Amino acid sequence: MEEAQPLRAGTWNIDALHSQVMVSVWHFTVANLRAKFPRVSGSLELDAGDPFHSTFRVEIEAASVATGHPRQEEFMRSEPWLDTEHYPLITFDGKEIEPCRRGYTIKGELTLKGVTRRIEIPFHFRGVVSDPWGLRAGFTSEFTVDRREFGITWNRSSIGGRWPATT
Repeated sequence: MEEAQPLRAGTWNIDALHSQVMVSVWHFTVANLRAKFPRVSGSLELDAGDPFHSTFRVEIEAASVATGHPRQEEFMRSEPWLDTEHYPLITFDGKEIEPCRRGYTIKGELTLKGVTRRIEIPFHFRGVVSDPWGLRAGFTSEFTVDRREFGITWNRSSIGGRWPATT
C-alpha cells in the first residue's frame, strides 16, 4: 500500500464492502442487542472551494438488519420497530461539516421510520490510501440517538421467557 494521500474534491462513493453500520440497543435493560445493516450506500460530495460545505448522503436498507437470530431480525423489521414494509430506508443527509476538538462534526437530517430529526454526528477522518482499485478514504463515527424520538417506542417485557412476547 502507498502512503496516505489528501482527500480530493469530487464525489466519493461509499464502499459497501468495506463499510459497516452497526447499532446497539438496550434489550430488557440487562443486555445490549447488537445488529448491523450490511446494505448501505451513499456518497460524500467534497466541495473543492470549501470542504466544510460538502454534503454527505447515506441510505441504509432497513430490512437488511442482521443480528444472527432470524426471529429477532424478523421482529426488528416489523411495525413496532423499523416497519420496513412502510419505511424501507434509513437516510442521513448531512450538509454542514465543522472541525471540533476530537475531529469533525457533520450536521444533518436523519430519517428513521418516517420521522426526520436534525442531528449532529461526530466523526474522525482516517486518511486516504491508494490500492489497485483507486483511492479509498476512511471515516469512523460513534453516536447515540433516542429511538423513541423516531417513533420506536416498543418496550414490552418478555412473558414466560418467550421473545418476542405474545399475549
